[in-house]
Amino acid sequence: MKKYILNPHWILLPLAAFIWNQVIYQGAFFLTASRHHFDFALPVDSTIPLIPWTIVIYYGCFLHWGLHYICVAKLGNRNTRQFYAADFLIKSVSFLFFLCLPTVTHRPEVTGTGFWNDTIRFLYWMDKPYNLFPSIHCSVSWLCWISVRKNTQVPKWYRYFALIAAIAVCLSTLTTRQHVLVDIAGGLLVAEVCWALAAKSLPH
Repeated sequence: MKKYILNPHWILLPLAAFIWNQVIYQGAFFLTASRHHFDFALPVDSTIPLIPWTIVIYYGCFLHWGLHYICVAKLGNRNTRQFYAADFLIKSVSFLFFLCLPTVTHRPEVTGTGFWNDTIRFLYWMDKPYNLFPSIHCSVSWLCWISVRKNTQVPKWYRYFALIAAIAVCLSTLTTRQHVLVDIAGGLLVAEVCWALAAKSLPH
């Protein structure tokens, strides 16, 4: 217990990351509300079916992120600094895109009944179809994987899990019709670039 009191960063860092995420996400909504929004959907995007139950993955990733951010913060080493620097850069770059290139997606009408369709309708009501490119869902999930993919101190099973989870989240953003393919590509690219920049910014 004493160790945690003397080293509160394992709580403060995830909390700061969460607050920054909310500031840029909600701030972009407010600042671009009256702006023209671009639709980046490609013809292939319209062929992707709405699969309501995949909302479990779309929502479930928040639990994975929370645990990953806390575990990385508790390490207190260079990997921690690189991870949180990359996270800050990802959100900052995303904010610039949200401001300079506001995007919108056109969701399908959900006409079915049952639990999963009701949950999708709730998601659509709660989360408006803006702030899409790059996909923060995808960039954060990809960051969780790239932060461990070369770390042999992390169990191999978790490295595989982080990769599978990242891919599943990317797919779920399509099958819940929250994002389009361009958003996913942008999210992955931003994550890779910001991870590399974070590495260069830290002293060896």
